[in-house]
Amino acid sequence: MSFAPDQNHLLYFSAHGKEILVGNPENSEDSHLITHDQLKLFVAYSHALRNKTLDACPPSPLGYEFFAHAFNSEGLPSTTSYVDEHGVAISTGAGLELTDILEEEADTAMMVSSARFAEVEQMVWHTALSANHQRQRMEARCTEQRKEKNYRRKQEQKIFKKGLGKARKMAVKVQLFRWLKAQRRGNIMKNY
Repeated sequence: MSFAPDQNHLLYFSAHGKEILVGNPENSEDSHLITHDQLKLFVAYSHALRNKTLDACPPSPLGYEFFAHAFNSEGLPSTTSYVDEHGVAISTGAGLELTDILEEEADTAMMVSSARFAEVEQMVWHTALSANHQRQRMEARCTEQRKEKNYRRKQEQKIFKKGLGKARKMAVKVQLFRWLKAQRRGNIMKNY
């Protein structure tokens, strides 16, 4: 985690190890330490106040009012949303982004407990086995359909050949009969 490149303009925010030290704009002796996760929560809550009704918003995170006061005192174009003393959500300026305070992190490492990791690993294996089983079933179905199609085609060929053979014999017989008949007429006509 590192501060944004133009961090020099941030008056009340400074890095303190992996956390962020937020100073009080009205009292330089008063400061609070927030974690990266708290900062993400503050940004999400500010967006919720900006985009939802107060009834639909989650409860305010602990320390949000202090954070909002410090950030809005920075004089930046982006501001946090907050609830005033009359219970009205106030949103002025552009919405707060995490990159207004921190640079974007290239690698966001995710910590997972060993029990949760075992569950994730089991789900991955289950998904892989299911996909493999589904692929095998699809291949078996395609093979079965191919065999059925080939069998049907062979049966049709057999029937066609048998039928055509009989038809061919009949056609030859008919042609022979017609030729013989024509020959007889021709011979008979030659004799007259």
